[in-house]
Amino acid sequence: MARPGSRFGTQAVGGAAGPFLLSVIPVLLLLVACERAAGPAPDLNYREPYVDGIMYRIEYYDRSADYFRDVAVRDNDGFRMVPRVRLNRTELSPWHYSPTLYRYGDEEWFRVYRAYNLSVEHYWGEAFSRVVMPGNFEITLPPERYVLERESTLVVSWRPSAGARWYWLDLYCDYDYLDSNGVWDDYVFELDTVVRDTFFIVPRHLVFPGRVVELIEGDGAVAVVAAYGPEVEPGDIGNIRGAGYGFFAAGNEPCDRYFYVGSPPLAKRVRERGTVRERGESLRAVARRVLLAER
Repeated sequence: MARPGSRFGTQAVGGAAGPFLLSVIPVLLLLVACERAAGPAPDLNYREPYVDGIMYRIEYYDRSADYFRDVAVRDNDGFRMVPRVRLNRTELSPWHYSPTLYRYGDEEWFRVYRAYNLSVEHYWGEAFSRVVMPGNFEITLPPERYVLERESTLVVSWRPSAGARWYWLDLYCDYDYLDSNGVWDDYVFELDTVVRDTFFIVPRHLVFPGRVVELIEGDGAVAVVAAYGPEVEPGDIGNIRGAGYGFFAAGNEPCDRYFYVGSPPLAKRVRERGTVRERGESLRAVARRVLLAER
């Protein structure tokens, strides 16, 4: 019998509540022990991995071209299932993987000016997107073997690329000059920007600052990429839909246009593309910088 004042009164031992509590308490202790052993419960609100992908084509001076496709799937909580990645029903194979990152792709030829549907199947569902691979085009200005003088304005133009939403312009020039005291010096100018037209006029004072009095020699190069997809600028929203978020973009880059500054240099300073293997490795970094802003 319980003591007077007991919270259970006379039913604490002999009533129905006593045996019930005695049977439930060990079960509760067992559940608590199991939960501690298993670690914290998973976040039931988490459902979507981050996906980014690119398709890229680049042309060289010998008119050869490289193609590649690259899709990355990231899940900081770790993958419960190896994702399956498809482009227009063609399944891509993984070439890199870790507990939190899988990368898929290849360097096979593909058609330009064509729509490509991306599908990423994972444990929580499917993420998807769609882009149009821009068509081939070419740079028209500056002309071949063009010599840029100090009094000139550099104009860059190109033919339209079918399917392109925007263009990325990359300009580089390096030249020697004399200042007002007759002192020799070197000047390097670089510019990269997004353009929505098919031409760009470079302000002359950016290429030739006031301290440049006489040009000696130099050279430069212009690259233009036709792109489809988000520009990945501040405020841009990704185009991955469904059970996922991120960015998917396509780019087509024709042969660079090379030019001289002042007079043709004795030796080229602008770096040319390397071997197929070297340029393929550097191309992936260039493409991700242009299309996914990995700067």
